[in-house]
Amino acid sequence: MEDVVIAGIAGRLPESDNLQEFWENLLHGVDMVTEDDRRWKPGIYGLPKRNGKLKDLSKFDASFFGVHPKQANTMDPQLRLLLEISYEAILDGGINPGTLRGTDTGVWVGCSGSEAGEAFSQDPEELLGYSMTGCQRAMLANRISYFFDFKGPSLTVDTACSSSLVALENAYKAIRHGRCSTALVGGVNLLLKPNTSVQFMKLGLLSPDGACKAFDASGNGYCRSEAAVVVLLTKRSMAKRIYATVINAGVNTDGFKEQGVTFPSGQMQEKLIRSLYSESGVKPEEVEYIEAHGTGTKVGDPQEVNSLTSIFCDCEREPLLIGSTKSNMGHPEPASGLAALAKVILSLEHGLWTPNLHFNTPNPDIPALQDGSLEVVCKPTPVKGGLIGINSFGFGGANAHVILRPNKNKCQPLQTSNMPRLVQISGRTQEAVETLIQESKKHGECNPFVSLLSDISAVPVSSMPYRGYTLVGTESDIKEVQQVQASGRPLWYICSGRCAALSPAVPSLKNVRNVQSRFLLAYPAGMGTQWKGMGLSLMKLDLFRQSILRSDQALKNTGLKVSELLLQANENTFDDTVHAFVGLAAIQIAQIDMLKATGLHPDGIVGHSVGELACGYADNSLSHEEAILAAYWRGRCVKEAKLPPGGMAAVGLTWEECKQRCPTNVVPACHNSEDTVTVSGPLVSMKLTQCKEGVFAKEVRSAGVAFHSHYMASIAPALLSALKKVIPHPKPRSARWISTSIPESQWQGDLARNSSAEYHVNNLVNPVLFHEDQLLPDLLSIITNFFAYFFFPSLLLCLDYFCLFRINVLGNNLFPSVEYPVPVGTPLISPCIKWDHSQDWDVPKAEDFPAGSKGSASASVYNIDVSPDSPDHYLIGHCIDGRVLYPATGYLVLAWRTLARSLGVAMDEMAVTFEDVTIHQATIIPKKGSVQLEVRLMPASRCFEVSGNGNLAVSGKISLLENTAQNNFRNQTDGLRTQADRSSKPGLLKDDIYQELHLRGYNYGPTFQGVLECNSEGKVLWNGNWVTFLDTLLHMLILPETGRSLRLPTRIRSVCIDPVLHREQVSFEVVVDRCLDSLKAGGVQINGLHASVAPRRQQEQIPPTLEKFCFVPYTESSCLSSSAHLHAYLEQCKGLIQKLQSKVAVHGVKLVIPGLENAVAATGSSSTQKGLQHILTEICRLELNGNLHSELQQVVIREKMHFQNDPLLSGLLDSAELRTCLDVALENMISHRMKIIEANAGSGQLFSRVKSILNAQPLLQVDYIATDCILENLSAIETELQDAGVVSSRWDPSSPPSGNLTNADLVVYNCSTSVLVNTTEILSNLAAAVKEGGFVLLHTLLKGETLGEIVSFLTSPDLQQKHSFLSEVSLLEGQILSPWIV
Repeated sequence: MEDVVIAGIAGRLPESDNLQEFWENLLHGVDMVTEDDRRWKPGIYGLPKRNGKLKDLSKFDASFFGVHPKQANTMDPQLRLLLEISYEAILDGGINPGTLRGTDTGVWVGCSGSEAGEAFSQDPEELLGYSMTGCQRAMLANRISYFFDFKGPSLTVDTACSSSLVALENAYKAIRHGRCSTALVGGVNLLLKPNTSVQFMKLGLLSPDGACKAFDASGNGYCRSEAAVVVLLTKRSMAKRIYATVINAGVNTDGFKEQGVTFPSGQMQEKLIRSLYSESGVKPEEVEYIEAHGTGTKVGDPQEVNSLTSIFCDCEREPLLIGSTKSNMGHPEPASGLAALAKVILSLEHGLWTPNLHFNTPNPDIPALQDGSLEVVCKPTPVKGGLIGINSFGFGGANAHVILRPNKNKCQPLQTSNMPRLVQISGRTQEAVETLIQESKKHGECNPFVSLLSDISAVPVSSMPYRGYTLVGTESDIKEVQQVQASGRPLWYICSGRCAALSPAVPSLKNVRNVQSRFLLAYPAGMGTQWKGMGLSLMKLDLFRQSILRSDQALKNTGLKVSELLLQANENTFDDTVHAFVGLAAIQIAQIDMLKATGLHPDGIVGHSVGELACGYADNSLSHEEAILAAYWRGRCVKEAKLPPGGMAAVGLTWEECKQRCPTNVVPACHNSEDTVTVSGPLVSMKLTQCKEGVFAKEVRSAGVAFHSHYMASIAPALLSALKKVIPHPKPRSARWISTSIPESQWQGDLARNSSAEYHVNNLVNPVLFHEDQLLPDLLSIITNFFAYFFFPSLLLCLDYFCLFRINVLGNNLFPSVEYPVPVGTPLISPCIKWDHSQDWDVPKAEDFPAGSKGSASASVYNIDVSPDSPDHYLIGHCIDGRVLYPATGYLVLAWRTLARSLGVAMDEMAVTFEDVTIHQATIIPKKGSVQLEVRLMPASRCFEVSGNGNLAVSGKISLLENTAQNNFRNQTDGLRTQADRSSKPGLLKDDIYQELHLRGYNYGPTFQGVLECNSEGKVLWNGNWVTFLDTLLHMLILPETGRSLRLPTRIRSVCIDPVLHREQVSFEVVVDRCLDSLKAGGVQINGLHASVAPRRQQEQIPPTLEKFCFVPYTESSCLSSSAHLHAYLEQCKGLIQKLQSKVAVHGVKLVIPGLENAVAATGSSSTQKGLQHILTEICRLELNGNLHSELQQVVIREKMHFQNDPLLSGLLDSAELRTCLDVALENMISHRMKIIEANAGSGQLFSRVKSILNAQPLLQVDYIATDCILENLSAIETELQDAGVVSSRWDPSSPPSGNLTNADLVVYNCSTSVLVNTTEILSNLAAAVKEGGFVLLHTLLKGETLGEIVSFLTSPDLQQKHSFLSEVSLLEGQILSPWIV
């Protein structure tokens, strides 16, 4: 099966109008990814600022491709590009596109979308249907087939990023299987619509810094790019050039993947590649270079390269070279496969692999980059001639791989030749032709390139109206470019005979191109033009030389060789009539052979004198041999006739004037033109004729013979006899041969019918009636002397004149043929092709696309949906009076976003100011479904309106914050801070703030709780959301309002937002100026907020929502502070304690009691002492004898009963606070039966007080149990217990309760007169005796207080104060299981 080869290529790539520019950018490491606004403003919608872009999309040669202007304006720029580069790719292959018309050539185009179609078809009233035929993706292929008249398959392929390489695979298989012989394969991608890029960004595919860092550790996504590339595929036998041979190509698909549809599958990529190489019998080590898909994504690169490593590096070999063109130009997605192929082809043609960009640190997830198995090409590297593989993978899982073999036909050394070579050029414009002329001269020594140029020059004038030519291989700068008309001219051969010198009135050769005649004439030289060296330079041409040698062969029996005549002629050689006639005839025949070889077949033929022999040959009524022998015998008969000396002269007279003025023996012989006649006669008479004054006369070299006069009659019999032998079977003359030897009136006679011996004898003996032909007026208008045809360069120029006259000349046929396919390194033709780009066509801009959901030029519609998966879900936190309302600040942000879209600017780069904002009504957001908000901008008035559900919600003015205003705004920050009085008072914190707002009806959720603290100023949170941030600032303004009414914003005088000033901060201090009614925070300033009171809804009573359940202790420390009696009593006790401190200090005991600093020394004793005062007085009276501990203990035991009667220790029990604590327990009870357990009742004796208070509750039934660790302690008060209805029981609180000592509603314990030893266990056991929801009432003293420390000292088992009461903090920490009342 015949090989399929890549025979032509063309393209447009980022910053590269053609493949030559692309090569130079690749070779020199130019980053073709740029940051500019050719498509949209950098950074819009948060997109990466850099991408790869073609230089100009507005240019298109519509008239060449027959595209109506209305169609061209609404044609996808992708299709416009494809049409031009498809034509260029065919020309690059050295093929005239016209030769492919009607063939089975197929077209495959890889493309993923037509963004232009959306922009061109927005307004139904303006649609004409052209955008349908201009933007349908099918048309990308079908329009190409239509224009070129291709009959093969024609389809557009979409497999995402692998589209163009899949298209190549389809075309390759189609040629291999015989569905077509040739195919155009294209790939195209343009970035017109920013929304598409936003989608890729949201999927996390794009690199934030706009670079494809393929194979590098820093790879973080890819950069989008544009490209358009077309390649020509054909069979090897049909190719004039071969860039590479396609060994094999294949595709497969990943199928299902757990990671998701866009996750690449290295396993399936490996499976595809292995199968292709196995199928082709290619060993992995034969592969020199892999052009990888290499997008620079975190996942994609390791998946791809690790699979390549397992295939190609599992053997002994040199490092496998890899690269990715995406590092140089970005990722053109569907066109990426052919963009990669373009890089490979250019590298093969130039013999260098071009360097990757952005590769610094190998990706650690690709081990082969570390161990040297793979080598990323980072500098120009020589191509060694191995095989090449190209990868291309679609993000939907469609994988493609192609195997290429380089062209083995190596570039031959440039040939230096002294033979000038004709190059004809056709083009759309003068610049187009001049560019090709310049390139042909630049590469003039490269015959293959020049030959390819000549092959593609034969394009109809209607398509390529500019024609030009040049000669290469010569130092002279010969060239010409001219625009020609579309109407063609017939081509005529004029074969001269004994023509005299032309008069000055006859135009010269250089004026031929300006003549508006309907004929174009070729005029080989004839009799009278012969001279030494004629035709000598033409012998350099093989075609001419071979024709002369055929003349030699025809004359072999005569002993005459034309070749020797031409090569060895001297000054007198052609004075011999035989030599003259044979030489002129042979040259004319050779010229006719050359003209026919170049495709210049005549539409008309006219001859002059002996030139009619050449007419017979041109008319195919005489063979080469008949024509040359007829010339020989004509010359020989004249030579042997012994005619009297004669002559001929050209005179400037009319035919009639010649008859009247010439001597009787001088006759008009040739009627050349109206006032130019050649006369013939005896030599003496001819000299007299030339001497007549006032008459132009010039001798014609006629070898001393008076041709076409009556003197020729004597030759006729001999010549007739000889010619009958030469022309035994005369052939009819065609209608295109116009006779000049027979009057027109006799053209239908027998003599004029055939190219016979009689006809040619008649030619010699009769006058030449050239001017009398009815065609003569047109012919003479451009007849010129082609004597210069005997010079080779001039002959080439004359052929080029035919080109200028819109006649295609096959110039290559004049020169040694070039062997096709051409060798490697033959310059590309496609970069040299220029189009008529004088007109610009529409290209959609970013603003031509809808700016929002269902948007239009004047309005944008936004769907607000608070479902959990929606990005607007955060809005559920804006709950006001039980309903979710769309925030007032949200309307402003929508208007801001719409303005940014309309201007093509990123919101975060655009400072705006709002003025006279009015909130007309609130928009309620439903829990399910969505709400549509429509934003309308009126640029002329700067007004905006936001409507919801058809009702106006917000109106106002919006405009850009201009530079001056922006600077003033930024300068106001410091001034505003200076004016505001920063309060030193402690402010509210976040929880307090939103609790207060909640009481007013603002039920804000966490997303809208952004105020962190507030006093006269405050601090707010910034989380990147403008809606919540601006709404938070309104909280700062509403919070200080008096009263707790619900207020909603209804008017705002102005809002200024500068996002650039605002960025890179997390929280902002808020400065509020109440005088100016202004607020400033970060890059925002709000002036003149007016909030109106809104009625609260009558909400149904619903159970309260328990947001948080925790114990909050209540401490009241001044219960007895108002009692002057107790205060005086305490002061007396302090004085006694001071006295005691001094007394025990003598015995080495340091007594530390707080609160004695300002105590007054105790004075005399009172007769009414009791309680603690009595005990302290008794101790101070002791005469201590050394046993301090024993003596103190005896006094305390003896006077113990005084503790119970102490006014300080029982002060709380006798006050209203005990009732308050019991009321707390009662309020939290459900039942009317209350179980109370008292611990340590023997010394605490709370039962009398508690029962007395509870008895005031008539419905309450109390079950009271008094306990003590020693029952004897209760026996002393048994009577009192019985009277109070209290049951006694034994229980030591240091042990857990049991029996009926559990499940109590209240446990009471008075431990104010003793220190608890096992405090933790006792507290825990007390709590265990209480049922869930019950209370423990503990009456105790506190550590660190004066009274607590005194009692602790007196009741401790030693004097070291190691045991003490619990502190308040310790008590609170111990309240774990039940509420405590202390």
